Amino acid sequence: MTHWPNVRDKRGFLRRLMDEFAGGGRMSLEGDLSRCNFADDVVLSREEVGVLKRNTLYPRQDFVVLRLEPETIAPLFKQVMVAGLSLAIIHVQIERAGVLQLGAYDNFSPQCVVTGPAVSAALLSELKSKGILRGFAVAAPGGG
Repeated sequence: MTHWPNVRDKRGFLRRLMDEFAGGGRMSLEGDLSRCNFADDVVLSREEVGVLKRNTLYPRQDFVVLRLEPETIAPLFKQVMVAGLSLAIIHVQIERAGVLQLGAYDNFSPQCVVTGPAVSAALLSELKSKGILRGFAVAAPGGG
């Protein structure tokens, strides 16, 4: 089941989902990544990989696919905070085992964030109780 979360705390939400999918996960970032300095061993590609696709065709944005493992979370999150989730990083996606588990588009804009089937309603309820989410709704089959 997929959900449409209404995100209040972008940093807290992203960090929690990074933790959730570390270990065989991949994360893509798209936007102005000029202030980011990712270690070579965490960069998997600067092009689309599997379900991790570019979401802005014009103007072409920086795009990177990163290895999401327990030991990479802190350095990756630090670079995301350096760039900023409000303006520089426009789109964030997290994938594990070929399934998109987070699609956060247009700077986490309402109606532009969707979670995948491995993100449970229980986890989203926990994030709502902590004030990270304003709320969430079940997405219709087919994601719409």
